[in-house]
Amino acid sequence: MLLVPTTLMGGTLPVLTRAFMGADRAALQPSLGRLYGLNTLGAVLGTALAGFFLIEYVGIRASLWGTALVNLSIGVVALRLPDPRGEARGESADRGREPGEAPAHALQRVALLLLALTAFASLLDEIAWTRVLVMIVGGSTYAFTLVLLVFLLGIGVGSAVVARRSAPAPEAAADVALAQGVTAAGAAALFVVFGLLPRYIIAVFQAQSLGATERLLAMGFGVGAVVLIPALGMGMTFPLLTDLVALRDVARGSDVGRAYALNTLGSIAGAVLTGFVLVATLGTDRTLRIGVAINAWAALTLAVLVARRVAEGSEQRHRLRLRVIGAGGLASVGLAVALAAPRWSTRLIDLGPSIYARQPMTAGARQDFIEHRGVRQLAYREGWNATVSVWESGTGRTLKVNGKADASDHGDMDTEILLGLAPVAARPGATAALVIGYGSGVTTHVLAAVPGMERVRVVEIEPAVLDMSRFFLHVNDTVLTRPTVSVVVDDARSALQIDRARYDVIVSEPSNPWLAGVATLYTPEFFQIVRARLTEGGVFSQWVQLYQLPAAVVTGIVRNLAAVFPHVEIWFSSPGDVMVLGSARPLTYDRAWLGRLVGARGSLGELGREYLGVDQPADYFGHLLLGPAGVGELLKRPGVAHRDDLPRLEFVAARRFLDSRGTEGVFDSLVAIRAATQEADGASPFLFARALTVRRGDPAALRYIDAARRARPDQPLWTVNAAAILLGLGDSTLADTALGRLVRTGRDPGAWLLSGLVATRRGQSARAFALLTGALAAGADTAEARAGLAVVAARAKDWARAAADARAALVAARGTLRHPYPREWLGDALTRFALEGPPRIADSLIRAAVTGRDGWSKLHEFLAVAALRAGRCEEAAQQFILLLEFGIERDDGPPLVARCRRGEAL
Repeated sequence: MLLVPTTLMGGTLPVLTRAFMGADRAALQPSLGRLYGLNTLGAVLGTALAGFFLIEYVGIRASLWGTALVNLSIGVVALRLPDPRGEARGESADRGREPGEAPAHALQRVALLLLALTAFASLLDEIAWTRVLVMIVGGSTYAFTLVLLVFLLGIGVGSAVVARRSAPAPEAAADVALAQGVTAAGAAALFVVFGLLPRYIIAVFQAQSLGATERLLAMGFGVGAVVLIPALGMGMTFPLLTDLVALRDVARGSDVGRAYALNTLGSIAGAVLTGFVLVATLGTDRTLRIGVAINAWAALTLAVLVARRVAEGSEQRHRLRLRVIGAGGLASVGLAVALAAPRWSTRLIDLGPSIYARQPMTAGARQDFIEHRGVRQLAYREGWNATVSVWESGTGRTLKVNGKADASDHGDMDTEILLGLAPVAARPGATAALVIGYGSGVTTHVLAAVPGMERVRVVEIEPAVLDMSRFFLHVNDTVLTRPTVSVVVDDARSALQIDRARYDVIVSEPSNPWLAGVATLYTPEFFQIVRARLTEGGVFSQWVQLYQLPAAVVTGIVRNLAAVFPHVEIWFSSPGDVMVLGSARPLTYDRAWLGRLVGARGSLGELGREYLGVDQPADYFGHLLLGPAGVGELLKRPGVAHRDDLPRLEFVAARRFLDSRGTEGVFDSLVAIRAATQEADGASPFLFARALTVRRGDPAALRYIDAARRARPDQPLWTVNAAAILLGLGDSTLADTALGRLVRTGRDPGAWLLSGLVATRRGQSARAFALLTGALAAGADTAEARAGLAVVAARAKDWARAAADARAALVAARGTLRHPYPREWLGDALTRFALEGPPRIADSLIRAAVTGRDGWSKLHEFLAVAALRAGRCEEAAQQFILLLEFGIERDDGPPLVARCRRGEAL
């Protein structure tokens, strides 16, 4: 489909150049320079129009027809124009050359090689720059448009700069050498200024007054600082090299065509090898250094040839001296930087400043963010399509794709579980399932664990994501090794159109729709493909984010799904994530089937209990956000139209990513619809509020939990959870009043526990001990209660009791949403052990903590201190070195180790 039009496009420039230069060989360079520059600047305009306007507002089909009409009109006009060569037709004199100038065969041969090689380097740079820059400015359509736009702008301006009459071969070669020297030095500058770019992007997003347009322009400036200068050199190179390879005594369009063909072949090789081989095997850092080396070699080679060709002491040598020296100097600087500059930090490139630097930060907080303080990078891999990494901290592990967190073993678990559970709960007896997007593998694990599930197929576009599965075996249960699970590496739409199998359940778990290309998985056309792969009565589950999206976008996605599936429901895992279920048949729920999935005897019982708060099957319905009646009300609201031909979601979501104003309160607006339709949908406000209690202390749940408390003040659950949220917000009024009454009646373990922890924080040791002991007796969270008791005992320097309680807390800690790891209290107790406790007990206890929570940087600090106190200086030094992996450099570490080695008391 593309071969014919692109072939004709490739023939246009040589034909135009021949027409404009006529028989005057000296007009080749100015004609080609102007035309190539205008051609590229036209591409800049086309890129800007397509990326910022046409695709979103006109649509892809209409834009293509419009482009075809423009091409046709240009052709008609061209046929009616007079021949610009006029009387010169048939002449072949080279009026711009000195009489008797001999062909520069060596220069021509080198120029032919460089036409391909410099084009190879240009595409190498463009692809590698894009991979780096989207990690920093974000992977939206606008980011890709910006990189391409600035790249083309530099090439167009560079071509226009050299649009002058042809010069003798040595002068043209010197100009090419200088252009390549500029390219090498400009590309190498990235290695020098790279560390400043994330700081600049942080500053852009810290400016709270900036809107989407202002931030986009600011990011364009940052992209320009990286791309523009080397792109200018690239743009200068092609017209100059073409002038060098063309015959010196005749004006022929075929010379331009030959040069253009070589240039294009080099570009193709650069695109293929860089995208599929170099970046994936060497990484963008080394790949860009190869590009600099190619440019530097080209500049130095031509500079040497020119110096040898021009006679010593001649006027021409005097004219070319500065250009040759400049080319050699710039190339040498670029090559030296490429060889000597340290490799850039994968911690810095994986920062995600445009995603995670939005909230106002102090200077200290900004520095901690830049250094990833307290977090270490376990793995980093640049794949074919994306850069994938795994990070670990005290909270757990996180999978990041292009700098953005896409899965985790802690905060995302409820969403990852419900994505698989929700559709199988609505499809009793499901035996075949398909998952789009592997992530951490938890959703695949949930589906594979469903009773009677015979076949689970995973579609994942990036192989590096699958490779990272090994870091999440503790939550995905080595699911990829199961014989019932298979994987295909492909784009979701392609995979579904090729695969003719049918599935009872299909789960779509792509990344956020503001990322380029992801929005194609939210169109009605894609949903039609999905429906064609479902069995009769099959259920489709689509994840939708509620953060950084306006309500109209969410409505538009649900409307697209409802246009294909007549029966739709919306379920929620947290206030920021919902699952939209769609089916050709009414969604019904069999209580016996639910009992096989969740509850005490369910195959997913523990996951449901610990991450969704589902103790019994009936609790599951608390996660229903909108039933059929609620969805019907939602669809009455205005929504953003989004389809394959008019992909508006990709652009609206990208703008809201840049400026989140207007995206607040989406969950609350959906809950308001739920409240108005809950009777028709058979939904319970109390089950709903109970589902919100799983994420303890979540402020987004306060109004609904507090409403349940006011409606049913006799139920301690609401009071305890509302008090916990308010305490997190700095309000202890409810905890000081209502919790005391609950404790006196002795009715709720949660009240005893929360009251005991409040007393611990306030230093009321006797009261804290009594309350926490009572909480244990009443059946409260053992880990949290024991950790609190360890703090009480450590403050009293009762080290034996403190150690026993701390060990009990470590054994009982689950690290789930319902029973979170008690970091605050264990951290307090272990700090006291490290600084004051008996060295042997402290060392043993902290080692036990590290064994269970190796990613918590504080534990390694404690272990270093304990080792120093015990006189194990080298072990302490190793722990201080290990802390560097967490972005923590203890200034007092080396002096403390030195004192330890000298046997001085610490």
